[in-house]
Amino acid sequence: MNNATSDQKFTIDLSPARNGRIPEALREKLAGDGFNDVLDFFEEVNSTYVAQIMSIMHGLIGADLGQVHKTGNLNYRLCDYNTDTADPTSDNGCGAHTDYGTFTIIFQDGTSGLEIEDAEQPGLWVPVPGDATVVLAGWCAVILSGGNIRATRHRVRRTPGVRRLSAVLFVAPDVEATLRPLEDVKVVRPFTKKVMDGQLDVGEFKEVMGKKWRRREGNEKSDDGDDTETQDSEIERFIWA
Repeated sequence: MNNATSDQKFTIDLSPARNGRIPEALREKLAGDGFNDVLDFFEEVNSTYVAQIMSIMHGLIGADLGQVHKTGNLNYRLCDYNTDTADPTSDNGCGAHTDYGTFTIIFQDGTSGLEIEDAEQPGLWVPVPGDATVVLAGWCAVILSGGNIRATRHRVRRTPGVRRLSAVLFVAPDVEATLRPLEDVKVVRPFTKKVMDGQLDVGEFKEVMGKKWRRREGNEKSDDGDDTETQDSEIERFIWA
């Protein structure tokens, strides 16, 4: 509540790897609060929709994304834009950013607030209906597709006094996969030599982006003041020639 410029939300981050490390006694306690239902929900989303979306993207770019999505690099996030933990003067639920991975699926509770930036008119924010389920491409999809897929910049605006909940599934390539345009795609925009020469892997790219999103979320202080608006511009300089 002391940093009105950071994201005004409370989050719980889960993943198949993290879930396996939760002590059984704690899992049993959490089960009474619906924890198993949450895991079942994300597992159903994974088994039902992830392959379908991959197939659609395959059709768009003419290359199989499955070749770099073999290990199931998934993360789940529960977001609570809670009025009790938010700065009452801030309308910033989640600052403007583009996700790092291949794609993100966002499930909302019916409360509006999510906005996406118009790709043709940067700076113009389009509200998303609160009951819509949204699929957004991330930076890894941009690189793997040779620039044929655009990443979607988005943000969440708070309404003072209104609580908002969302559940998010993040899909990313294998951590050790080389992050460069797939062999069969047509590159429509030149990338940096580091990217084209295969000198960048997914894990390193996540680390580069992680410094920015930790600052935006308020989990890490910036050395140069508030730089939340520069997250995407820095990544653009990192990948585009």
